[in-house]
Amino acid sequence: MPEIRLQDVTKIYPFVKVSGLFDRKQKTEMLKKQQSMPYLSNEGVIAVQHIDLTVRDGEFVVILGPSGAGKSTLLRIISGLERPTLGTVLFDGKDFTDVRAEDRDVSMVFQNYSLYPNQTVYQNIAFPLEVKHTPREEIEKEVYALADLLGMRPILNRYPKELSGGEKQRTSLARALIRRPSVLLLDEPFSNLDILLRRQLRKELKRIHEAYKTTFIYVTHYQTDALTLADRIVVLKDGIIQMDDTAANVYNFPASRFVADFMGTPVFNFADRIPVSKDGSFSVWGNDLKLDPGQLRKLNGDLTVDAGIRGTNIAVSGQGVPAEVTYVEQIEADLYIHLLLGGEELVAVEKIVSNDALRYYRGQKVFLTFDTDRIHLFDGAGNRI
Repeated sequence: MPEIRLQDVTKIYPFVKVSGLFDRKQKTEMLKKQQSMPYLSNEGVIAVQHIDLTVRDGEFVVILGPSGAGKSTLLRIISGLERPTLGTVLFDGKDFTDVRAEDRDVSMVFQNYSLYPNQTVYQNIAFPLEVKHTPREEIEKEVYALADLLGMRPILNRYPKELSGGEKQRTSLARALIRRPSVLLLDEPFSNLDILLRRQLRKELKRIHEAYKTTFIYVTHYQTDALTLADRIVVLKDGIIQMDDTAANVYNFPASRFVADFMGTPVFNFADRIPVSKDGSFSVWGNDLKLDPGQLRKLNGDLTVDAGIRGTNIAVSGQGVPAEVTYVEQIEADLYIHLLLGGEELVAVEKIVSNDALRYYRGQKVFLTFDTDRIHLFDGAGNRI
């Protein structure tokens, strides 16, 4: 199984020239859409830029970011479906930039299943081996092994139209895995599924990775998928890598305000442009804090900071900073307590452990304590200090 390296990879899509039967309104709308992209060059829209990334053999890497961040483009470059405009793609140190997709020993799973409607589940899974003229006995052995791993034996004789969304995605996974690729690429594979199915398939996908030891690269904009599955998370925005680290570090020590905000599940609270004295002292949410000399130097003379804290690091207690409850909402097993503190809105998050957890009401006066070790600080450019 290969180590994959992207060296200074950039992908530019040429502007779409609209002519012929398109009327003026359509031309204008197309031009506006192209010009709204975050980065443009004279050649066109820059989808990803200056990407340096290494995916180690057998690793489970999740590429995380909002829509339009360049996640799928990056995956297609790795697969060989797209060629980078600039840069190099290496598999085990060998230049694969111009190697065709079918020669890369890579399988891909998409969000739209892509099953053959006139073939049974068994036939869909077996197809990659059949086109390679694999002996029938070996095909049967591999199909049944995957069916057992994914709990699919009862549905092998069904057709795609008879399957649920989860069963269709299991079939797509099994078909991608049956030829035992060196790399499995997954492009938003669970985005069409409900929460319970997503949770179940995440668990199964992690089990498959541990069983096959194949390199997995998974694209998503769901933070929960990334934190649950990844050995490493690569956060992408506007085609640029914002952070590349373990799931724990991305969650606990976000490298920028963008990463903190994007990983804000449960919710992240922010306070902007907080004045800092020359000795580094400042006050936020009723807490008096002080920057260390290294943090103070990083401000480069701009004596303000932005602060952020997760709702889970704010506790409603019998003492502390006074606040007022504005409203309360329950999201799964969490209680989101919306608060007003000195004119600022905050959200504290508690786990619901019993029925009396729903004890907060609009207008209630409460006190808050903050885990000050979990207050994250950022400079004016949004970088962690």
